[in-house]
Amino acid sequence: MRLARALPLFIVALPLAGCLGSGGSTGGAISSGVVALGNGLVGQTAFAAKMPSDARNRALEAEFQALQFSPAGQPVRWSDDGYSGEVVPTQVYRVGSQDCRAYSHIISHGAKPATVEGVACKTSAGLWKPVA
Repeated sequence: MRLARALPLFIVALPLAGCLGSGGSTGGAISSGVVALGNGLVGQTAFAAKMPSDARNRALEAEFQALQFSPAGQPVRWSDDGYSGEVVPTQVYRVGSQDCRAYSHIISHGAKPATVEGVACKTSAGLWKPVA
């Protein structure tokens, strides 16, 4: 009988469980959307080799959030371990059957920020993949 009462709660909570995955620099699991970005734009900066993994993960999470959810021109900001950044996507456009977006990422550590620009398109699995 207790299982019958708990099952509806479990069914309602299950879809929300993914929202709890990789928030912040707690070292939690990285979402498949972030993994699909590979090194993202952050991997193209001079900071990439020196960035702690938590800061790099926060930067990649911001890239994913900007591509997946942000309106054009709306920055997604992040910071971790002395590093900070801002990711700004453009309007979504179609190339063949794929949705694509250009985006820029400004990464700061110390006095000299690095700005990188690129384009990502959604794969057939619905994940953003850098293409340029």
